[in-house]
Amino acid sequence: MLRLAVVVPVCVALQTRNQCVRVVPSARSRGPATTDEWERYAQRPLRRSLALSKAGLGVLWARQRARRRERRDDKVRADEIRRRAAEDLTDRLIRLGPTYVKLGQIASNREELEGTPWARALERLQDRVPPFDSALAKEQIENELGNFSGLFKHFDVEPLAAASLGQVHRATLHSGEELAIKVQRPGLRGIYDRDAAVIRKIATAVDRFSPGWTELCEDSIRILYREIDYRREAENADRFARDFAKYAAWVVTPKIYHDLTTETVLVMEYLPGISLKRLDALEDAGLDRVGLAEKLARAYLLQFCKFGFFNTDPHAGNLAADQNGRLIVYDFGQASDLTPNQSAGILQTIEAIINMDASACVDAFECMGVLKPDYDRRAIVDVVQTNFDTGRVKTRASKVPENNNSKPNSTTAPPKNQDKKVIGYFELPASYAFVARAISQLTGVGVALDPDFDFIAASAPLLPEVKGIDTYFRDELFKRWRAFADYLGGHRDSPFLPSAPPPRASRAVINNYPPPPTKKEDHAQPSETTLAAAAAAATKPRRRRRLPRSWRSRWRWWRLRWWRWR
Repeated sequence: MLRLAVVVPVCVALQTRNQCVRVVPSARSRGPATTDEWERYAQRPLRRSLALSKAGLGVLWARQRARRRERRDDKVRADEIRRRAAEDLTDRLIRLGPTYVKLGQIASNREELEGTPWARALERLQDRVPPFDSALAKEQIENELGNFSGLFKHFDVEPLAAASLGQVHRATLHSGEELAIKVQRPGLRGIYDRDAAVIRKIATAVDRFSPGWTELCEDSIRILYREIDYRREAENADRFARDFAKYAAWVVTPKIYHDLTTETVLVMEYLPGISLKRLDALEDAGLDRVGLAEKLARAYLLQFCKFGFFNTDPHAGNLAADQNGRLIVYDFGQASDLTPNQSAGILQTIEAIINMDASACVDAFECMGVLKPDYDRRAIVDVVQTNFDTGRVKTRASKVPENNNSKPNSTTAPPKNQDKKVIGYFELPASYAFVARAISQLTGVGVALDPDFDFIAASAPLLPEVKGIDTYFRDELFKRWRAFADYLGGHRDSPFLPSAPPPRASRAVINNYPPPPTKKEDHAQPSETTLAAAAAAATKPRRRRRLPRSWRSRWRWWRLRWWRWR
């Protein structure tokens, strides 16, 4: 990891050193970053690559220092080291520009960072990115839409929120309608072009150590370029609203004004709400935080498994709640589609995890298309079942208390080399990376609302709604019939079969009484005469049974034969 953090950025810098001209201010110089500074910084690949390398080394060095302090039982100093390193990393990401601010936003919602100094520092990237000059925003709106004063009765110079790609201003039409205008940062496409070139080179270098990064990089760049086209974001918002209008009135989105929307300006309805990260404000408004977390899980289960279209960026800055407890979704710049097989595979995976059915999990992986052709099904089933048994995959029925410090023993924990071998059977398409990212981010938001939140557990009561009542009960009936058939057939691989009783000898030992005595003659070998008689009896033709004489007996005999044949 240290090798990658040092070698990759330096290699990229050396490849682009002919474009470097002058020095850019260091990230340690405090103060708000501006769009002009981002533009200048993007044109200096050497400084940019060195800044990336320095940021990575700073994180690694801070982790080592904090660990040394913890070994000395100095936890206060260790937390202070992490806090200062996290603040420094946040400032560096802001200086590097919108692409790396996006990466920081993703990292701030990781479940494993929840409650750490890293997550608290990176939360500044959600909606506290420094805004650009409102005069530039007003000028850009006028260039895109024409006569500014003829369109808007009032325009609030102070932005409502600032993000990595733009900022939002409040305005009012002459008709009295209140609007929220999203304006893109000037020169953003040029910054993206240069960042994309650097990211491609980094992905090419990392691909030598870990294959698959190039494909993921290209798909990520495609999604990022989609996000800076506000016309596509307007289409995504309309599609999202149409999907939820049929099934869920508790999810609302702002209305889009398409006649006032361009590539760099998005005009939508002003829809106020309380941000989901303002926990105290939610409680003061009397809103149920646990209920909001369940609504969030329900909304994404519908997106994944029913609509086949989902918002890939559900961080807390894009989510809010109104006074009626409805969930408000603001940003639709990043969205992705799923094929019917992918949606069905995700639903089957969730259902298999809820039922703790390892074999059904592998069937779901096959439906999703994430397994290589030469995979070992038995090995994958064993590892998944072991994860269920040890609590490494938790559901509502298999949650392990957090204060349980016991570790799996050698008989229950799978060997590490076995895990690595099974991971090698998987080939994850790039589209599933955004599914994993969305689940990671919504889990971070859900845990902040409800510490006991779990996406899989929250999805369990919603399966009939997603699958449809008829389909759900048909599948449940088929599942129970298959379990009954497996029980009658005696298939050992069936997860529904009860455990086999111990053999008699083991039961005798357990019950502390001697087994019944065996006679010596029982084990004697049969004589040759006995064997010859048995062979003759086996080869003797079977005698045909004669029909009974009375008609009543004949009728009974034919009826019995017919019943047996039937």
